[in-house]
Amino acid sequence: MMQKAYFHNNKSISESKGQKINIPLKYTDQKRVVDINRLLNRVRIEKKNETKRKIIFYSSTILALGFFLNLVITIN
Repeated sequence: MMQKAYFHNNKSISESKGQKINIPLKYTDQKRVVDINRLLNRVRIEKKNETKRKIIFYSSTILALGFFLNLVITIN
């Protein structure tokens, strides 16, 4: 089985039934200025949001179990 698409010299070349299509891609070696404080703040915010999601999930699970047990107890 022959490979239909391959990557060479920052160009993606796709072969389809004998036709070659060259697709130029962005250069990945461009330098950008990165603010470390923004990155650290983003990590802190994501960690805080993850903690909130865990608390909501566990509390809703406990609440659902409580309702289910209350239903089972009142039926008997």
